[in-house]
Amino acid sequence: MDSIVYFNTSKTLEEHEFDFLCIFLGDGLWADISSFYSALEVSLKSCDTLPDGITIFFPSSKSSDISNYWANEDLRHSFFNRLTKNNVKYTKVFYFVEMSCSQLLINENLSDTNNFATLDLADIISFYYQGLSKLTKKNGVVHIAPAGHTFKHPSGKISKLFIQTRELVSTETELQYVGRGLSVLTSEAKWNEVETIYIDTMGIYPIVKEAVSITGSAANIESFHSYSSIETLNVPSNNYLIVISASTSGSMAKTLVAKGFSANKIITLIDVEKREDTSHVLIDLTSTNIISDINKVDGSETDIELVGEHFSYKAKPPKQITVGVPHRPKHLAAILKNFGITYINQLNHNVTTIQKSPLLSLKPDGLHNSDAFNKWLEDELKWSLPSAINTIIYSNDGASKDLAVKINSLMDSSNSSGREILLIDWKDLSKEKLTNCSGVIVVTAFAGDGGTLRQISRDLREYESEAIPRHFLIGVGIPQSMESWVRLEQFLVRNATPRFYNFSTWKVLPLGPDNVKNSWLDLSNLAAKVENYSTSPHPSYNTEQVSECYDALSTVISENHNSLLPNTSGVELKITEGFVFFGNIFDDRMQSVTQSDTLLTIASVLQAAREHKDPNNCLRPTNYQSVIISPENFLRFNDDILQACILRASLPSELDYSSDQHLSELMSEFLYKVFTRHGHPYGYAALEFAGALAVGKLKLKKDHCNELIEKILTKTATIDKALTGFLLATLHKNGTDSYR
Repeated sequence: MDSIVYFNTSKTLEEHEFDFLCIFLGDGLWADISSFYSALEVSLKSCDTLPDGITIFFPSSKSSDISNYWANEDLRHSFFNRLTKNNVKYTKVFYFVEMSCSQLLINENLSDTNNFATLDLADIISFYYQGLSKLTKKNGVVHIAPAGHTFKHPSGKISKLFIQTRELVSTETELQYVGRGLSVLTSEAKWNEVETIYIDTMGIYPIVKEAVSITGSAANIESFHSYSSIETLNVPSNNYLIVISASTSGSMAKTLVAKGFSANKIITLIDVEKREDTSHVLIDLTSTNIISDINKVDGSETDIELVGEHFSYKAKPPKQITVGVPHRPKHLAAILKNFGITYINQLNHNVTTIQKSPLLSLKPDGLHNSDAFNKWLEDELKWSLPSAINTIIYSNDGASKDLAVKINSLMDSSNSSGREILLIDWKDLSKEKLTNCSGVIVVTAFAGDGGTLRQISRDLREYESEAIPRHFLIGVGIPQSMESWVRLEQFLVRNATPRFYNFSTWKVLPLGPDNVKNSWLDLSNLAAKVENYSTSPHPSYNTEQVSECYDALSTVISENHNSLLPNTSGVELKITEGFVFFGNIFDDRMQSVTQSDTLLTIASVLQAAREHKDPNNCLRPTNYQSVIISPENFLRFNDDILQACILRASLPSELDYSSDQHLSELMSEFLYKVFTRHGHPYGYAALEFAGALAVGKLKLKKDHCNELIEKILTKTATIDKALTGFLLATLHKNGTDSYR
């Protein structure tokens, strides 16, 4: 919803850390009462756990509207029901904060603390500043130069940091949030009295204009174009302000002060630190973790020269990454050894207990039957489990209960005190069941990015009367990225005491972004789309022939929702001997290796490549250079199923060869060989490549793509109908009408 800005923050009160959801209601929200409550619900859904408190920022001009909305008992209580679980209302604190043109004011009539947690105006202002910092991070405002490079700023300074302030706002409501913040948090500048405002770049004009509009100022806004015109800028006789977009050294503000401008009339929107002697800084980056990983400049780097606030994303040719042994995930071999062939579900398997169909999922028996896991579990309980723990809580996912029972048995066998151990399904958790609890172990067999674990943690915080020992134990972590797994651990282990909760996992294997699953959805959408194509995109095929090809395309897609597309003879793609990432794990069993085994391997390898620490081996773009999977990968991994898995597990940006003439030609030549030999092992992945082209995941230069398809359709003696359907659909997508 574009009419709100929302973010999560926390505040330590009375030795407890309280979670707050902060919501800014923009000008586009106030059409009716339903819009107001819809906005609250949308922001609430973004929270990993129910917050302790909600802070709502709104324009002072809307105070009458919001009072009427909040007075509607039916809708308010309906919203409260979303904040309640097991008859316990989790969110107890509500703060309504009016924003005028010059101040923040807590509306005491609407706000309700329930004598639970009291905030003062300084806390509210701190929340607002945190919202500005979160926008900075969300919209990619701060850029750190890639390895071996530095930024050369207009001032002549060389640094690893570049701040692109014009990216701070991406919606009208974000503009209102930042504009109001600028006017309120720098109210001592007396915006309504200012006659002239100087800005260093037109990139921040909308933000400054918004502040001017909110304050009712009649100020004229003039740009002095950064360092190119600063020497000609003189102190005016009228009332003025200077707004600097960003600074990494404070040199512009220092130069202006040296020319006679008052430091009290200079505002820097974003700076790496506060500079009270030369400027008021709105967003101070030292208060965030955005710039914590900056290497020092050693003089050997290549400069990326900045012109104002601009640089070119594709100024350099795409970086090509060839996947190899350096990208082998740490725990891949263990996962394949314990789950491969038998205990990895079919692709897109419907896991009924969680009512989801993840692309890749593991079977619980693979965990319970693993000698290595069971040995680890015994050791972990012996060495790491607090003696105070007498309660086991398990996720209600159909897999964790058996693990909890096993842990209970192991704890019973080592329990010399004879204390009773309580076993609780998370969904049955309540305050009453924790009455005699002295410590908790939370058990989950498999965890992705940890949404369930976060909610269990939130429930425990609500139900426990005080912080007691807690241990999170996970069998296998299969998150999107290692970064998200680290964030999960940080969230779970922190508490109101100086000690951290325990957190242990047997193995972790990141499998890449969830949108990899879109490869199947995109094909289904393509099948639906071609039904509406009524003309032929190529003169060699009449309408009836095109219809037959599209029918074949739709059939092959619908029949392979739980697998990769087969070869053109309808035979499923299979792995052969010699796959480097399998090693000798499947010796003498290669015929039994499933597509799930292979895709899980490729997906984890590509994610390891995205997170590789060596920039030369890292499959991650920067803002200055795109990165693609080198065409060499399709020659190195020449098994049809490996090629198909690379296509499926890649991100669209990693298969975009359209920005480079040579790479596009290279891929075009490779695809020609695959398509013309579709009936032979070399071309068994032809349908997968054609499907990737048709949905736009694999991109060539438009001319190269059309020339490739023209050669295939006119010069190939025999071609499969489904393959032809994909190629014709690609022509439709490209919008070619040169044949008509």
